[in-house]
Amino acid sequence: MATMHLDAESKAELHAEAEKLIARYESPLETVKALMAYNCELETQILALAHRHPGLVAITFDPTPPVLG
Repeated sequence: MATMHLDAESKAELHAEAEKLIARYESPLETVKALMAYNCELETQILALAHRHPGLVAITFDPTPPVLG
């Protein structure tokens, strides 16, 4: 899981993209699948950017195990 610190414009853009995906699907399950796929694509792009420009993005590992609730 990643924590991203975004500016207001980026947050608004991501929110708008999420709303488009939510509106596209009638099934909640299909909506969640689409949002998860979109999230994976964003994370892949961020990792690629971090690899090409190490000073632009900082990636760290958090060893804290997930808590299932």
